[in-house]
Amino acid sequence: MASKARKKTSKRLAVGVDRGGTRTRIVLLNARGAELKRVVHPTSHLKHLPDLIVKTAAAWRLEPHVPVVIATRGAMTRKWKKPFLLKKLKGRVNLLDVISDAQAAYLAAHGSGPGVLLIAGTGSVVFLKRRNGRFGKIGGHSPAGGDPGSGLWIGTRFIKRTKAGGKPLDRRGRAACAVEALRRAENGDRTAAELVREAHGHLSDLLAAAVEICARSAPKTSAPLRVALAGGLMRNAFFRKNFIAMARRRFLT
Repeated sequence: MASKARKKTSKRLAVGVDRGGTRTRIVLLNARGAELKRVVHPTSHLKHLPDLIVKTAAAWRLEPHVPVVIATRGAMTRKWKKPFLLKKLKGRVNLLDVISDAQAAYLAAHGSGPGVLLIAGTGSVVFLKRRNGRFGKIGGHSPAGGDPGSGLWIGTRFIKRTKAGGKPLDRRGRAACAVEALRRAENGDRTAAELVREAHGHLSDLLAAAVEICARSAPKTSAPLRVALAGGLMRNAFFRKNFIAMARRRFLT
């Protein structure tokens, strides 16, 4: 009886994997979408992800039929990632799908409807869905110095402009320096504040490009375009508030 009850309960569970540029989050959800458990790890090479998922599922004592969905950066542009993960996890977990992290964030923000999602975290990208149902992506090319306006972009330039010493940092280390840049900007540091304004300008350019694309495919009688913001930078209240103020000045005046 206890075994049947446990299996019935496990059918109502699901695992979501969010592999971003800096962190990889694995969460256990119930049927209502409520989070039951969570683990967070630094993002490493994709080849390590299958074992990480399997070990987490074992630690949580999950039944093998519990569905798993992976959202990983680059899944849209690097087509090899999905078949690689499906192959490596076959027979180990019940992997239902592999989608891009941008697509996952879009679905969380807009569901199946049209709209625009601006993601500003380690990288920066706009993910959009036209009213004809077609998806599009702008930015997110991950150059060495960071996507314009992203955390990596801010951190890299903050180090250069403040002449911060110490040993050279990798991408994750430089992106982490954006946190200090935002803190200083909020406290009135002119160099950091100017850098944040430049980042806002680049992000608003991304948003403008998306708005123009959507406008071309929309009839004049369409409802206002829905725009959502996501990513680590946008979770910073200071950064988000000032970006919204800049966007309103640019698009609504």
